[in-house]
Amino acid sequence: MNHSEWIDPIDAIIDGHQERGGFLIVFPEYRPDLFVALAGQLGLQSFDYRAKVMSDHGWDADRLSLQDLDSTLADLAAEGGTLVTNVEALLSTKNPHECAEWIISFLDMDWENTLLVPIVINASQVPVKHPRVHWIPGDALAEQSFLNRLVY
Repeated sequence: MNHSEWIDPIDAIIDGHQERGGFLIVFPEYRPDLFVALAGQLGLQSFDYRAKVMSDHGWDADRLSLQDLDSTLADLAAEGGTLVTNVEALLSTKNPHECAEWIISFLDMDWENTLLVPIVINASQVPVKHPRVHWIPGDALAEQSFLNRLVY
């Protein structure tokens, strides 16, 4: 599949919600190369939550709350459309119930602009049929090249 074939449905979901609110894209595997491509194709800024927020807290990063995450997301949404990677770095420090509740609240929140969050690890907690969720089939993406793996 070319980029357009897997990105077009995501673009359509965002357009269908007037480019406003939270969206989850469930990937079959962790592909930072595709996250960058997706942000570029959709004209979104890219923000790595683990690198730009959690890393400042070092070994205590797990003490960040889901409210802290929401606060960062609200700031990003106020600035414009953003693809936020590595949110799961924080979600994985919380119990599954908290994580599932956060996912629903993220999708229901009236964010100022588009917030697009790739999900891989916590896919089992994402609602299967939700108008703000897109599941990418395992065979929809080209295999990552060796050189690409070294870069990302």
